[in-house]
Amino acid sequence: MTQSKTPLSERIRVASQPAWDGMQEHPFVTAIEADRLSDAEFRAYLIYECDFVETAMLIFGHMLVKAPGLEERRWLAGVLQALAVEQIGYFETTFAKLGITTEVRAKAMPPSVLAFRDGMLKIAAEGNYLDGVAIMLAAEWMYATWCSRAAKCTISNPVLKRWVDLHAEPEFLAQADWLRRQIDSATPALEPQLAASFRHALELEIDFHTAPLERTA
Repeated sequence: MTQSKTPLSERIRVASQPAWDGMQEHPFVTAIEADRLSDAEFRAYLIYECDFVETAMLIFGHMLVKAPGLEERRWLAGVLQALAVEQIGYFETTFAKLGITTEVRAKAMPPSVLAFRDGMLKIAAEGNYLDGVAIMLAAEWMYATWCSRAAKCTISNPVLKRWVDLHAEPEFLAQADWLRRQIDSATPALEPQLAASFRHALELEIDFHTAPLERTA
């Protein structure tokens, strides 16, 4: 298959293969697949991830403002609705169930978590529409891949199991597919720029997912 026949999204993923593999084989991921992620590590992860979901709303907001047309804006508005209602609602319910208080959530975030949040937001704010698409594609494609795999594994923690399943359901997979199509429709001249944004997002993700393993809630 020639490069011209390979979708642009796949080309930027292959260009980022070391970072992609680093996330797919991350100790956080393999611990979930082996059913040995501790409750404390998962609690810490939930706190960090909820913080980023709020940031993701800002990222998709930047994308909506920069979107090239109504079709894209309508889709992104739906994403924002899902983040604000379904995702945040999941965290509110889960925090209450696990006894994760506001005081616990207010503790200072690790530097890698802050770097992830600030780095992703900086790309979305300062880059163009497709830069925002590229970083969220990196995040969502990465999650869709390993969660689809992990969903077939035994996960004894029902809350963790539900979190994994959410990222392997058709609705989430469809969102990753939509982001892929946005990248695939881009001009090939943007490939180096989009590959750089995609790769940087994965590198930030790797450090972000290390944080729960180093500090527990």
